[in-house]
Amino acid sequence: MLYRWVFRESADPDKISTVQNENNIDALLAQLLVERGLVEGEQIERFLNPDLNQLHDPYIMRDMAKAVKRMVKALRDGENILIYGDYDVDGITGVSLLYDGLFKLGGKISFYIPNRITDGYGVSPRGIKTAAERNVSLILTVDCGITAVDEVSIARNLGIDVIICDHHEPSEEIPEAVAILNPKQKNCPYPCKELAGVGVAFKFLQALYGHLGYDLTDLEPFLDLVAIGTAADIVPLLDENRVFVRLGLERINTNPRHGMFALLESASILGRELDVSLIVFVLAPRINAVGRISSAKKAVHLLTSTSLQQSRNIARILESENKIRRDIDEITCNQAIDLIGRSIDLEKSKVLLLAQKDWHPGVIGIVASRIMEKYNRPTILISLTDGIGKGSARSTPNFDVYNALSRVSHLLENFGGHKFAAGLTIREENIEPLRDAITQISDQLIDSDDLAPTLDITAEISLRQLDAKFLKWLKMFAPYGPQNMRPVFVTKNIEIAGDVNVVGNNHLKLKVRNDGIVIDAIAYNLGDVSMQIRPNSQKLDVAYVIEENTWNGQTTIQMRIKDLNLI
Repeated sequence: MLYRWVFRESADPDKISTVQNENNIDALLAQLLVERGLVEGEQIERFLNPDLNQLHDPYIMRDMAKAVKRMVKALRDGENILIYGDYDVDGITGVSLLYDGLFKLGGKISFYIPNRITDGYGVSPRGIKTAAERNVSLILTVDCGITAVDEVSIARNLGIDVIICDHHEPSEEIPEAVAILNPKQKNCPYPCKELAGVGVAFKFLQALYGHLGYDLTDLEPFLDLVAIGTAADIVPLLDENRVFVRLGLERINTNPRHGMFALLESASILGRELDVSLIVFVLAPRINAVGRISSAKKAVHLLTSTSLQQSRNIARILESENKIRRDIDEITCNQAIDLIGRSIDLEKSKVLLLAQKDWHPGVIGIVASRIMEKYNRPTILISLTDGIGKGSARSTPNFDVYNALSRVSHLLENFGGHKFAAGLTIREENIEPLRDAITQISDQLIDSDDLAPTLDITAEISLRQLDAKFLKWLKMFAPYGPQNMRPVFVTKNIEIAGDVNVVGNNHLKLKVRNDGIVIDAIAYNLGDVSMQIRPNSQKLDVAYVIEENTWNGQTTIQMRIKDLNLI
């Protein structure tokens, strides 16, 4: 076993019984609904069948009326408008969304995405200078800007107004912008606090289009971009985020834009039903790759292209640069693991802070995620060049990395982010003081028991419970993601039915039998277990999720094993 299996405490049995009887469903399905706080019929209906009418009034968001008023003036007067976005998937899809949305309203639009290495994260003086050179009078940021106090001041002195669309945590001092759209800012009553940056941008378009007399359905062509950015940014898939991702996925699967079609084609998943997992592990790395290796502008051109041939040309570039990115990832990850083995006592270190000269700053965020998953510890990776370190932090649910960095901000040149991910800039001489300070904070906040990897188990079941009705309902719980995770089941004393094979990159593939039911199963990265299995006699306790697998046009139910115990 790789994990300690933690069985979830059962929800209120009376509520489970009520939901079961009122909906004529299995008790386990009723349990899944109650665990998500869904008891009333209307709540359940909204969860299982999200639609655009569930979206909140965008004008609840603070400063929305100001932002719409300023944009209407810019459109009416033919002003030059610059969309300024971040270079990750959230920022790229946000820029693409606003570019398409404002262009269709007749706007004179250009965009700017900073260079990760020369500009760094967020709004930069160089970007403001570019806006001035383009005779821009209005900048609209997306997925950045909430900490750009000095940069917004520079823009104002140049006669450039700024509207900020962001979702990151605000600092004590906020920029003097014309309007700030951020549900996390003080005195903002907007109920959905965990929108991605592209989600905030969509709310702005929702308000703007509504003001100009358009119908909500006129925004449907943009939902694919909102879904990609929202899923890739790993925000909770509840409330509006659930609506965005469910409807956006439906659009991609039925009517993809040229850029999305070409991206699916180049990634060899065209024809498969796209879900959140494929976004996170297949599409997002390709969109991210150009921002890490060269220029994120290519990804915006892809997602806004009106030519299929142009889209295919750009998609091939993304595919090529993603292969380069993977090679750099692998080298950097191996170096980080070696550094841990040589210099870190895992018995004492609850947070991993690693620094090395000339690590590629475009991949340290990805590698930090891989290290965090491998060692189950919050991880900060810092790339050093000429005495300055640029770092990326990724964190586990039990450690708010943004809050921790806020407490040591005197050691940093700048930082930004949220609970699970952050970026920072630091002088080399402050790295050891940062390590000491973070160690003290983590000792206060992280229990030693939290360092042991656990697997949250929904319930123990028999494979016979996975009948057609159960599977149909389970599919309606998607899209899965943070705060709506795919249920993990345990079935004990499973028999192996037939041969056990190792396929792909050390993946275990087999058929299993329980209670007369035989089902296909795959266990990623567990191929080594095949050497321990006794043919024809081995039984297993298995922790798994249920998903659909499409191969050669055929879709079947598959058990994806997350952990197993040989009996």
